Amino acid sequence: MQDDDHGGRGKEVEEETAEWGRDYKGMTRQKVVHRILLLLPAKSLLRFRCVSRQWNGIISSNSFVHAHAAAPRLVSGLLYQSSQGTVAYAAFCHATASLPDPSLSFLPEPVAVKASARGLLCCRGRFSLMYYVCNPATAVWVSLPRPRNLHNYDTEVVLMIDDPPRSNRVSEFRVVCAFPRVERIDHVRGFETFSTDLWRWVTSPWTLRLGRLLPGSGVAVGGRACWRTTRNTVIMYDPRDEKRWEFKRPKRDLDGVTWWEIGVIEEQLSVAYAKVASTPESSTMVEVMVADSDSWSLRAAFGVGPGSRENNLKPLRMEGDEELLLWDGQRHILGRDMVGRATRLLVVDAPATFSVEFVPYTATLLHVKR
Repeated sequence: MQDDDHGGRGKEVEEETAEWGRDYKGMTRQKVVHRILLLLPAKSLLRFRCVSRQWNGIISSNSFVHAHAAAPRLVSGLLYQSSQGTVAYAAFCHATASLPDPSLSFLPEPVAVKASARGLLCCRGRFSLMYYVCNPATAVWVSLPRPRNLHNYDTEVVLMIDDPPRSNRVSEFRVVCAFPRVERIDHVRGFETFSTDLWRWVTSPWTLRLGRLLPGSGVAVGGRACWRTTRNTVIMYDPRDEKRWEFKRPKRDLDGVTWWEIGVIEEQLSVAYAKVASTPESSTMVEVMVADSDSWSLRAAFGVGPGSRENNLKPLRMEGDEELLLWDGQRHILGRDMVGRATRLLVVDAPATFSVEFVPYTATLLHVKR
């Protein structure tokens, strides 16, 4: 295993890693190479480790791996359950974002993907109901101990990465679960959190009548887990101090909103709306709001279309960048850059129903082995 200090260069590598967001002026050749490597996709980095011992040392370093995972980048692809019940993966670019084992067969049993964060996946065994956290780019995984409470199939999961990492080699993470209390009715939920720091599950002493949490709507925002509910509200839970909030989605003038979804933009909670438009220029109107302290502000508004592919688009979860993903309920997903308005198209072999849960995935080299 490659040592993290690169032959005594640990401090220098850390300083070079901090340069990724600065100008090239005044940078040494090694720092320029370091910065360029930070911009490359994980699949390319795995190949470039063979270029030289120096490149292998940089790419394998803990400081580089975490800086690469934290750098803003577009979604690599989407994971979902196929019509056969297996894990499927669709990459925006096969050359740079494909996975060596998209079905995740390296895990001990067939799984369902429940959450994603910075290139790590939280999966659940379809037979044992055990939780696994893995990096599909490197096929490294770890199994979690069984929770103290019964987590049935309606349990909703959020995976979050702790910053800064406590260990020199592995990523510290939390798995936050909102599980139904089987002894109660009226959608009463409890919270249970696993952390690598304690390596055990901790159950919140409180339960809430939350309404039904919408499947696949969970995101992590600033160390808090958020979900949508059937009451048109957003639930926010902080596992560190066990505080929780429920607030209504922002009110908009989009009469007859067809779809709305939550996400994360630059570490802020966001809400995307979409509705069928009745103008000759657009088939779907989209608005994106972001939470700013105790209020909401409009981040973007645009029309998509016209065309049959752009009719009745549904926003998908946004995870940390300026791209909004829109699904037509059939085989096409549009990635819309909210800054430059550039559009990417992804074709998926998913069941033709809006109930499919897509998990956005961005490839990184984060370590998970304990």
